[in-house]
Amino acid sequence: MTNVFEAVRVNGKLLAKNIQTGEYAERGLIRDIQLRAAIDRNEVLIVSPTGRVSRMAKATTSTPAKSSKLSFVSVLDNRDPSIMFANLESLTKMVGRGIQPSLVITGMAGVGKTHLVKETLTNMGLRESHEFEHFKGKATPAGLYMTLYANSDKIIVLDDCDSVFKDDDAVNILKAALDSYDTRQISYISSKPLKDEFGEPIPSRFEFTGKIIFISNINQSKLDPAIRSRSFVADISMNTGQMFTRMEQLMSSMEPRIPLVAKQQALEIMKELDVKFGGVDINLRSFIKAARICAMGFDNPEMMVAEQIIAAQ
Repeated sequence: MTNVFEAVRVNGKLLAKNIQTGEYAERGLIRDIQLRAAIDRNEVLIVSPTGRVSRMAKATTSTPAKSSKLSFVSVLDNRDPSIMFANLESLTKMVGRGIQPSLVITGMAGVGKTHLVKETLTNMGLRESHEFEHFKGKATPAGLYMTLYANSDKIIVLDDCDSVFKDDDAVNILKAALDSYDTRQISYISSKPLKDEFGEPIPSRFEFTGKIIFISNINQSKLDPAIRSRSFVADISMNTGQMFTRMEQLMSSMEPRIPLVAKQQALEIMKELDVKFGGVDINLRSFIKAARICAMGFDNPEMMVAEQIIAAQ
């Protein structure tokens, strides 16, 4: 049976109280970090029969109206990761085929967003440094303009270039690049003309026919509404249960040189650490670290894995 809990403080201690029965959850069922987040976001926590914890907005009244709608968050928290990434692959193909000019991919780090995008484009016969370019890191408005100019007919993958979403000039450049018009004109007017890497001046206006894929760890709520409205958006955020499911789904194909038994041991260690400690880094990068440690056959792999994937408090 599914149980609904709310986060409460009893004598200064943070506990999970069952809304239906009034009983408190046993230790380890719901983590402190989940309880704190529920308080901050005014949410309740839903525990499925399998132990998976998801979130839902707390009702504003004790007796909800019959016409009240469900929170979409509860749907997102129960998505199958394999379907999430299959949908992301399909959206990437739409950009690769020119059906859609842009895609914004958001979500937590270390889940394989960049790998899937580049692999999908490559499998379509598109070559990096030819039909598509991958840029990673900070981008200024001038740098963004020059990048779009130099690759005006290609697919441009902007990876972790979150600074472009925080600068009004950069956002305005992107709006022009992502417009749905047949002709997309981008301009950059300044007192000092821009120059390329060879010292040649760059025109203050050009036509952009390319496509853009953004890969970011920022929350979708922080995206400029104009950028969001012009793009397909894929959110690849996963809770702990979904992340463990993703590891199980990819286990046989990830790190093929590591025996499957070592990867299985690594996953079990990570699950045990997640129950015992807060701040455990649960993503594919930490799973690879744990699997490599287990493959070496150390006497005490649990402690070695813990030292690598638990952040210092």
